Amino acid sequence: PENFLAYEDFDNTPNYKDFRKSWAAHEQDYRGGDPTWSGGKGKGIIGAINYLAEKGMNAFSFIPMNIEGDDRNVFPYISDSPGDDRLRIDVSKTAQWEVLFEHADEMGLNLHFKTQEIENSQLLDGGALGNERKLYYRELVARFSHHLALTWNIGEENTNTVEERKAFADYIKQIDPYQHHVVIHNNFKAHQATYAPLLGYPTYDGVSLQSSPSTIFYDTLEWRTRSADAGHKWVVANDEQNPAKDGVKPDANDPAHDVIRQDVLW
Repeated sequence: PENFLAYEDFDNTPNYKDFRKSWAAHEQDYRGGDPTWSGGKGKGIIGAINYLAEKGMNAFSFIPMNIEGDDRNVFPYISDSPGDDRLRIDVSKTAQWEVLFEHADEMGLNLHFKTQEIENSQLLDGGALGNERKLYYRELVARFSHHLALTWNIGEENTNTVEERKAFADYIKQIDPYQHHVVIHNNFKAHQATYAPLLGYPTYDGVSLQSSPSTIFYDTLEWRTRSADAGHKWVVANDEQNPAKDGVKPDANDPAHDVIRQDVLW
């Protein structure tokens, strides 16, 4: 989920609206020899990574800063307060995140960093590329860009301008020595307004789609074709399928997953 990192064993992680997770159900998936921190913490979330890998998954996504967002419990700073605290990184917590990400590497999972969401896309520097946002990107790149498979998502649903979106991607490409994949997401009603102005733009490598099962094939084909015609072919991924309340239903509710298998995965 977006708030995967809202985990009770990470330092300095609050419990706004009781959304913080224990991942206790996945402690059974922890294996002897897997990493922990602070005297044995982290078995639940490490077990969750093991579970994903065991089921054949090769990627997971999360928002590393959701202040003012849906969850509000995840941030790399020493607090969620405005002002100078947005320029101070919690080195203990981010080191614990790194233990998790190293294990995800070992298990063959891509780290999909959704760097913001619609509720906080104007939080740093009023939506611009200023000191707060530059520090946020720089710290993410400095601490985590060495991982083997990684995607920088400029924004899950977001309200930034075209020029801001271009500036964000330019800056990440400028500072990322590994030149990881850069994409952008938006809701299904905003595909044209978000993606079309970025066609052919060199620092975007693809898009991250929100769509519906019945239209995913056509949406993917559209942006693959249009990006190729613009001279810079994108990698197009389905990131989120509607309805939002379902996504992919649990096996108990949809054992065969016919719609997902036929219309999304195929």
